Amino acid sequence: MSDIKQIILDLDGPLLDGKERHYCCYKAILERHGYTPIAIDEYWEKKRDLLNRRDLLELSGAGKIYGVFLEDWLTMIEMPEMLALDKVQDGALECLRNWKRQGVALTLVTLRKNKSGLEAQLVATGLRPCLDAVFVCDHAEGGEGKAAAVRNLCSDGGSIRNTVWVGDTEADWAAARLLGCAVILVSNGLRSESYLKSLGGALVKPSIRELKDLIHAA
Repeated sequence: MSDIKQIILDLDGPLLDGKERHYCCYKAILERHGYTPIAIDEYWEKKRDLLNRRDLLELSGAGKIYGVFLEDWLTMIEMPEMLALDKVQDGALECLRNWKRQGVALTLVTLRKNKSGLEAQLVATGLRPCLDAVFVCDHAEGGEGKAAAVRNLCSDGGSIRNTVWVGDTEADWAAARLLGCAVILVSNGLRSESYLKSLGGALVKPSIRELKDLIHAA
């Protein structure tokens, strides 16, 4: 992809590996209520394959605490000690710095609730200096919220033609379609490769490190 002037990026998945944070939160809640969590690899595989949360809890016989689990999850998942468990994906910083050197505008759009916690995490991980703008949407807004957040950046046909969206879920796919820009989905995040390919119209790559030389300004 050449002549790219703007890349819109999702955070969790493409740039940050949140496997440990998600599992630690899930595990802590189940153990607090007296249940035994499944192993981390099984948990992550089920989550990536879109097993719904209630059925995931049922694997530990904990379906009855679904409501309590959800409340505890929303309280815990963006706490500083949980966010500290995220790791920068291999090659992510190298890609961002490479694109910045080429003069490509880098915009982050993420589904989070705690904006101050997000900003602190971006600084701690070294990602913030690479980003020109950061937009936060509530999870309930999904792809429509993400698209609305950056629509003004893509307000003309020229901008759309020179923009690519990099994400890892159906929300990113939907946002890119609503804007009419190209979309690349990475399969080492929150969704499996087979699921991402089933969405159609997106280029699916294993991780962001494969995009360093694929996306360029000239």
